Amino acid sequence: MKTSVFKTNGNVKRDLRFLYITINLFAFIHAAVCFVLLSLNLDDGLFLTILTIAMIVILINFFNGTTDVFLSLSLLSILAGFYMGTKGADLIYILLPDYSILTHVIATIVVTEILGWSVYFILRKRANRG
Repeated sequence: MKTSVFKTNGNVKRDLRFLYITINLFAFIHAAVCFVLLSLNLDDGLFLTILTIAMIVILINFFNGTTDVFLSLSLLSILAGFYMGTKGADLIYILLPDYSILTHVIATIVVTEILGWSVYFILRKRANRG
């Protein structure tokens, strides 16, 4: 039976390659959306939230997660992403006070990476138990 690219088959190298590509692609998309919207003086919160949920859905689907895992990780990711993103941007702004948009873009990239890899580590432990 042919395996799907979007489902784990237990091959760690293949899984890590998929995760690396997926998480970094979402970090790039998050950064681009953040930059464009803030450059146009628009709020980026809704769009970044939608992108975060999409990333979480893809990662959970890849590891055959259940609905309760999806709901809990989505809620935690959205709340953590918002908090870490706003506080992270505030901290970066201390170092780069003349680059307001850049501080948000950097914080967005870092937070997306943290959330993506955190979801992986949570789902990997769950998959090992199951």
